[in-house]
Amino acid sequence: MKPASAPSTCVRLLAFASALALVACPKSDKPLVQRTEIDVFEGREVVRWEAPQLVARLESALGRAGFSLLGDRPIPNGVKPWRISIAARIDEPDPAEELPGSATVVLSLRQKGSADSFDVDASEQTAADSNSVEDVQAASVKALDLSLAEAAHEARATIDLQAQPDEPLVKALSSSEAPVRSAALRLLARRRHSAALPALLERLKEEDLSVLRRTIGLLVELKDQKAVPAIIEASRGRNLVVQREVVFAIAAIGGDEAEAYLDVVATGHDDPLVRSSAEKALSELKSHKPAPKELPK
Repeated sequence: MKPASAPSTCVRLLAFASALALVACPKSDKPLVQRTEIDVFEGREVVRWEAPQLVARLESALGRAGFSLLGDRPIPNGVKPWRISIAARIDEPDPAEELPGSATVVLSLRQKGSADSFDVDASEQTAADSNSVEDVQAASVKALDLSLAEAAHEARATIDLQAQPDEPLVKALSSSEAPVRSAALRLLARRRHSAALPALLERLKEEDLSVLRRTIGLLVELKDQKAVPAIIEASRGRNLVVQREVVFAIAAIGGDEAEAYLDVVATGHDDPLVRSSAEKALSELKSHKPAPKELPK
């Protein structure tokens, strides 16, 4: 059965464009981007692009999301511009197997003079109408454009929200706009705020593998040990690569349940690579475990 067609690119982009108008917090001026650059560009042969074409696509998406590109202009006094780098991967669709193509992008944002950075990622799938080179290329470009739009708008929402205290971020979790919700959730996870846990646990129920991976990454940042059973459950039936990733994620979160699970996997999993990964993760967990306090004599 052929996958259901996704909403048109125009509709999706318009939905993202409206996101920032509804953020329930004060807005800053347009963030100024001093430089854009590519860290990784995998699958460029699918769309027949070179690096400058991806940069141009990224800058166009940033402009639509409300960023201002500095270009050759001098940096205004008192303004700290942003540097944005991109890692992109394109997997071409396979119409013969009715498999959609996908594009994943990760934007890394760093403000001048700051040691901190933000990573924002997005992934989209699109099906090709046929196995012709033109249709495969068009589907891949569409997936990439949708991913860039999603990541750019979430990046803008993240910048707008980052200086806010916790309460507005918690309220933003109920926003009607996905980029705003995602930005607030990402920031709350970074702050290890308890309000992030219910929303992240709900996202673990998503079938989309890219969503699962991003959610587990945020749970590792949150480091709430109550998430461990839900992560274990979400990994059941997933491929071996995901299961190996999960054991390291659980080790990073830590706790008694994490240790017990890793011990079971290390001694009883059918796959030797998963067992080996669990052994290594368990060793790392134990090495960071605080030593028991000695009782007073």
